[in-house]
Amino acid sequence: MATFIMAMNINSDAKKAHPDLSHQINVSLEIFSKNNVKVDNIFATLGRYDYIALFDAGDQTIAFRVASEINSLGILETETWPVISYDDFSRLI
Repeated sequence: MATFIMAMNINSDAKKAHPDLSHQINVSLEIFSKNNVKVDNIFATLGRYDYIALFDAGDQTIAFRVASEINSLGILETETWPVISYDDFSRLI
């Protein structure tokens, strides 16, 4: 399994177009489970991004699929980063 962080922002057009925005966001986030991706946690933030998800996927292709499917709904815009633990990185350098 590979670990990824996905940063998400609510699309500004979606904020105007969807009175049930919370439901639409939940529908978008269901894409993780539909792709058998293990979500460790999703956080709401007060920073640059509205949400941050930490998840494990079988490989990079699955992470790409999840991000693409979430983006295609037009509710959330995503940015996804592959990550490794600090200990694993320390052993590399």
